[in-house]
Amino acid sequence: MDRLTVEFYYDISCPFAYIASSRIEALAARTGAHIAWRPVLLGAIYRATNAPQGAAGSASDVFNPTKKAVTSKGFQRTLKRLGIPHNEPPRHPVKTTAALRLLYFLKNDDRAKLTHALYRAYWVDRKDVSEQVTLEEAIRSSGIAHAEDVVEALQGRRVEGPAQRKSLETATADAVERGTPGVPAFWVPHEMWTDRQGQRRQGRLYWGQDRMQFVEAVLLAAGDERQLSSIPKSLRSLEPRCVRGPIPSGEEMKLEFWYDFSSPWAFLGWTQLQRLQRQFGERLSIEMKPFLLGILFREIGAPNLPMAAISEQKRKYSQLDHRDWVRWWNAVNEQEGRPDKNIEFYWADIFPIRTPTVLRAVLVKPELIRSLFRACWEQNKDMADDQVLQQVINEAGYDGAKVLGQANDPKYKAELRARTQEAKETGICGVPSYRLFRRKDGEAWTQHGDIVWGQDLITDVEDYIAGWPVEATSKL
Repeated sequence: MDRLTVEFYYDISCPFAYIASSRIEALAARTGAHIAWRPVLLGAIYRATNAPQGAAGSASDVFNPTKKAVTSKGFQRTLKRLGIPHNEPPRHPVKTTAALRLLYFLKNDDRAKLTHALYRAYWVDRKDVSEQVTLEEAIRSSGIAHAEDVVEALQGRRVEGPAQRKSLETATADAVERGTPGVPAFWVPHEMWTDRQGQRRQGRLYWGQDRMQFVEAVLLAAGDERQLSSIPKSLRSLEPRCVRGPIPSGEEMKLEFWYDFSSPWAFLGWTQLQRLQRQFGERLSIEMKPFLLGILFREIGAPNLPMAAISEQKRKYSQLDHRDWVRWWNAVNEQEGRPDKNIEFYWADIFPIRTPTVLRAVLVKPELIRSLFRACWEQNKDMADDQVLQQVINEAGYDGAKVLGQANDPKYKAELRARTQEAKETGICGVPSYRLFRRKDGEAWTQHGDIVWGQDLITDVEDYIAGWPVEATSKL
């Protein structure tokens, strides 16, 4: 069989691609894969896919303040967890076209070396990579062969010829055609996978440095997604962790899980709570925090339906990404001996799902959460229909009419409004969100770490539970 390859798409202006660049060579060493370094123009990808972005060209500029605060802390947490040096440049983004064309002047191995030097210049030394002097310094510090010859070619403007321009344009077009909403992205040409229509296809793109465990797993499975649970390593060992151990001795942890039944991502997060409980035992307590996500979005200035506010390219990728997570968690479950029911996800025919009554029902009977989540996202039930909801409650072993009667009481309506206001005041920007508290015997609960948004960051939650240190805590 031909050697497995990963095509790595990146732009020097992207901090997440910078993180990926620091990790990808170790991934290749563990899997025996070859890396094809393929710089692309991120701005051109945004334009080609009609992606929302700020006036300066940064996608995060369109985030509402709450989301920007949560994601900014998440980014800093990622840098700290992975031990990656970072100093925010004085001006961002800057034009990287010349730097990217320069990279295509070099062969693949030297391109990798210069890529690292350019990332250091931009994201550590805070230099402007659109300036020629910065490019010259990067060439000389990169360790590439014949560095002075390359500097001379740069000074003679021979590094931005038709071949380099064409290579950059082709790589950018390939990335768009293969489905990426941005960078970093990873194309695995050997992967065989099944699409939503049940057709077998070859070649898969993954987007985001926090999806690199998917890339590594499929490489270890020799490109066959059906063999993920059979790879010689634990899938969970592929996820970066700072602390792999129990809750620190003498301590208790309390995890808040903020959710709305309307979110397929919250459903995925909920499916992993049992595993977290098994992993950390009785000294971990989990508190469920239902609230009205749509009302929160309105209050913090977010789109009521985020999927409708993103590019079509990102929307398609998001659905594929969700499928990848279902595949991942089911493979993890298989490796662990199937202690839980495998996820049988179904995209709801009626979306978005209206959930005010569903949420009030779970306030009345918290034990209903399992049945309600599965009715929404495995059984394709129209949960906005009170008759359907009543039947689901009946089938769960409760009196549906009685539960719904109580759910419509002003008491539970007020409680749901109060919980939604609490979500806003807490700084929640979406679901699922996790907030952790710790205490020692006899002490008050103190918040441990920042809010973690997204089930894809459950490793951050695990590190916090296992006692990963943070600088600041606050009393509950």
